[in-house]
Formats: sequence, C-alpha cells, structure tokens
Amino acid sequence: MILYRGSLKSCNYHCSYCPFSKHGMTQKELEQDQEQWFAFVRRMQIQAEASGTHAVMITPYGEALIHEWYWEGLAGLSRLSGIKAAGAQTNLGFSVSWAAGIFEKHGGNAKKLRLWATFHPEMTTVDAFAGACGQLAAAGIQISAGAVGVPENIDLLRQLRRQLPSDIYVWINRMDGLGRAYTEKEIQAFSQLDPYFYRELQVHPANAKECTQRLFTEGDGRLRMCNISTVLRSAQEREADVCGRKRCSCYLAYGGRNNLVNQMLFGPWPLFRIPRRPKAVFIDIVGTLYAKGEISKEVREALYVLSLKEKSLLFFATTLPYNEARKRCGPVWHLFSGGVFAGGAHLLYRGTQTDLMQQMQKESFYFMEEAIVKK
Repeated sequence: MILYRGSLKSCNYHCSYCPFSKHGMTQKELEQDQEQWFAFVRRMQIQAEASGTHAVMITPYGEALIHEWYWEGLAGLSRLSGIKAAGAQTNLGFSVSWAAGIFEKHGGNAKKLRLWATFHPEMTTVDAFAGACGQLAAAGIQISAGAVGVPENIDLLRQLRRQLPSDIYVWINRMDGLGRAYTEKEIQAFSQLDPYFYRELQVHPANAKECTQRLFTEGDGRLRMCNISTVLRSAQEREADVCGRKRCSCYLAYGGRNNLVNQMLFGPWPLFRIPRRPKAVFIDIVGTLYAKGEISKEVREALYVLSLKEKSLLFFATTLPYNEARKRCGPVWHLFSGGVFAGGAHLLYRGTQTDLMQQMQKESFYFMEEAIVKK
C-alpha cells in the first residue's frame, strides 16, 4: 500500500486547531500540486503491478478532494486491474454529486473507492456530514467516519452515530492536546461509539520490521516508511531499521503495521480504517495467535471486540490437537465457536451461546486408513 501526500497545504475549512486552515496557496502552487499528483498516477499506471502496489491512499495536508484533479486521478487508479482500493482522507466538504460526476466521467470504479471522512464540528453540522456519508454509502462507496475525541463533543458524536447508517464504522482519535488523561466515564463513552478506541490509548512501540508492506511518498518523490518516520534514501531501505521514531503515535502509523490485529479487524488495507466485519474468522494458533509464548493483550482485546461486539464467529484452524490447542488458548477459548484441529482430522462446532444452551454441538473425526498408517 502506498500513502501519497502532495504539496497541497490548504483547506476549505478553517478549524481553529489546524495550521493548514490558515495557509493559502497561489495558483502556481496549486498547479504544481496537480502536476505532482498526475505524475504519481502515471507512475502507478506503469509500475504498480511490477512493484506489487495494490492500494493507494491520499493523506493530504489540508483537503484534496475539493480539487477536480484528485478525483480524475483516483478514477484512473481505480481502473487499474492490479489496484484493489484507492481513496483518501477527507472532510467531505464538497458536493457529492459534483465529485461523483468527475469520477464517473473518467471511468472510475466506485467499488474500489475508499474514503476516511473526518467530522469537524466547528465547520459543519451533524446533519450535513451524516447526509454526505449517506449519499456516498448509497452509491456503493465504502467509507469510515469519525472525529477527534474531544470530551465536550461526546453528545454531538452520539448524535452523529445515530444519524449515520448502522454499517458505517465511527472511529474516535485520541485528543493529543487534552492536557490530562481521559476519565473512565469518557473512555466508556468513546468506547461505546468506537469499539476500537482502546487502541488509541495504547502505547505502540515503533518497529520498522512490521512496516514492510506500506510506503509513504511525498509529491516531490521523498519516501518514508509512514507519515511520521524519517526520509528513506530508497524504497529498498525499508528492509532496514530506519524508522527514527520511538512509538507509532497515530492511526496512520500503527494501523499500517503488518500485525495480526490490523488484518483481522480491517482486512488487507487497514489504513482506510474500514472494518471487514466478517461472519466468521479462522485463525491459526502457532506463530499467529500464540506468538512469543503467549497470546498478546492486543490480540486478546481484538478477539473480544470481534466476538462480542462485531458478532463474528471465531474458529481455530490449526495442526495442534484439541487438548494442546485448548491449553495454549485458555484465556480466549470461550470466544471461539470451534475449529479445525489436528490438521483437519478433528472438526468441532461448539456454536454460539444459544447453540451451547440447546446442546447443538457438532463434532467429527477423520481417521487415516489403516493401510496408510502401517506404511
């Protein structure tokens, strides 16, 4: 996955906390940004398949999607067979019908479009923002929506949650300038809005070895492992530990790491922040779920969310025999509805809590033929 940030540093909003709301750009600067973006799109059209790039996300300083050229470029990227997802961070401060018209005019594939939409209470209303989200969702565009976790805005964010379509995930970013820790009441309130809010409160130590599946590029060609890491001399330098950070301090940093939790919760392109919400999840144990001698706290929390809040059925898929699997996975065993054990020789469906109460457990064993065992 490639994250792209051009030279754009302006916005149609004027939020008091944002430096880019106060930065204007000349026509020449805007033309330079347009040239950089189209040059990047052309490179992707030539190199995406060979470089193994399958997703592109615009992460601008300011608002990119008020400019026609970004929609034209997204349309071009979405037409590429090797690109599975293309999108941007946005405030949705544009006409949905205008944007859809440009995207369609240039042959865009709406099924590949992904938008991370940020609600800014200073600049728009819940009705307007939720209405734009609803329009996009109705057009088949995948979208996530959220805001900074300002305690004074909790009631407003609850209103937003009520007005958005139920299948749109609402995320909450930790407020860096709060100047104090969140209270337990505030944590509970934000966690009710965003089941993954606990990840915002965790410390994520930087680990460059987990960042080999994404690359951040600026309009002038400078490369980074992510939006906050140091500049790389080349794309190949990703293999070395050149992050330069002590921790991954924002979702764009920790959400793009190659770990189990990101893939479980958000699929192959987790930086779009759109949950996969699977009906069922099959998870290996050795080296995946049970790594470094234990099941990590982060993995346990993700399993709780998937099972209890997202209502996904969890299953083991392991070469371990049943008893060994249960021994290793005791702390999370109750969250699983069964599994495939002993490499497929033992199948167990424990089912949901209702199934267990009705004693609807199903179990099958597959034995090797005696002639094969003797050999």
